[in-house]
Amino acid sequence: MNRTTIILLIALICVNVTTWAQKPKSNTQKKTTTKTAQLSKAEKMGYQRTNKYYGPGTYYCYAPGKPINKMADNGMTALRDLTGLMEDDLNTELAKQGYVEIPKDEIKKWFYENRSKGLKFYYSPDKSFILYPNLCELYNSPVMPNKHYAKVSNAMVKYQLIPLQDSLKVMEAIYQYLRDMNEMKVLLGTWGSSFKNSKTKVYPIQEVASGGWTTSRAGTYVLLMVDGKPKGYWEHNEDIVRRNLGKSELKINIQAVETDFVYVLTIKLTKEGYVLYFEAGAGTINNLEGGTTWQQEYPLMVSRMKNGWKNEKDAVNLYKKTSFPPVLEDLNKFLHLK
Repeated sequence: MNRTTIILLIALICVNVTTWAQKPKSNTQKKTTTKTAQLSKAEKMGYQRTNKYYGPGTYYCYAPGKPINKMADNGMTALRDLTGLMEDDLNTELAKQGYVEIPKDEIKKWFYENRSKGLKFYYSPDKSFILYPNLCELYNSPVMPNKHYAKVSNAMVKYQLIPLQDSLKVMEAIYQYLRDMNEMKVLLGTWGSSFKNSKTKVYPIQEVASGGWTTSRAGTYVLLMVDGKPKGYWEHNEDIVRRNLGKSELKINIQAVETDFVYVLTIKLTKEGYVLYFEAGAGTINNLEGGTTWQQEYPLMVSRMKNGWKNEKDAVNLYKKTSFPPVLEDLNKFLHLK
């Protein structure tokens, strides 16, 4: 997960007005209650997530980052909470959660085509998916007593294989990912799909192309000439994806971001079946390109996120002014929450 990926991802955001921040009605009668402090899953793990190699006062001063809604509890937060751990702590936690390292002779091409030595993959406790922890070598920090640079987990990748005949599970995985992003209150980035020889300027629409919650609720748009006149068409992304499931070289990619983290779902149709690739990456645990520092980079990331939320609010009114305005699907209906 490099700096360019994070910048491009955030720059492409165009998003909607959400209903997450609605304030509860004020109560005229005040009640005094004792609140019990809650801990996030990461905090419950109890590991030190900053030290002299990363965190405040170091080159990696914003690592491991702060999520917007740290109390969200879902499949993607489970991956996110494994980031920001020193290598030894990560190994301890993986063992505690029941992950088992995969022997080299059991590493399959569907989740790792290269099969070069050195990378470690793990079976999940129920063997329903494969986990790959990515470690960042902190070469901008002093070396450790053993003369090696500290290694910290900066991304977790989850691989899942769905048989071709179970394509409905692909749709459920997509919308569970979107529901997770909604719960985590993050910005939805780009959503695209394609297949072998798919076209962009046709109707019915063949490729999903949207960015943000509003556009995804609207769907994908194509402008065509009909009888010499321009005509715009909108279709829901779900309809387009369902129509194209099973087509050769199908690929679906959805991305979401918050200031300190990036979340990705990629789906590819292979001869083994549908390969689902989930990634949660801590963007602030990275070695930046030369010529910049985290003190310079981080305020830009914050600014891009603020602009993303502004675009979110502006998008609804902008759509109303277009020549072919879409009908925005209710967010809960879009997410299959009702």
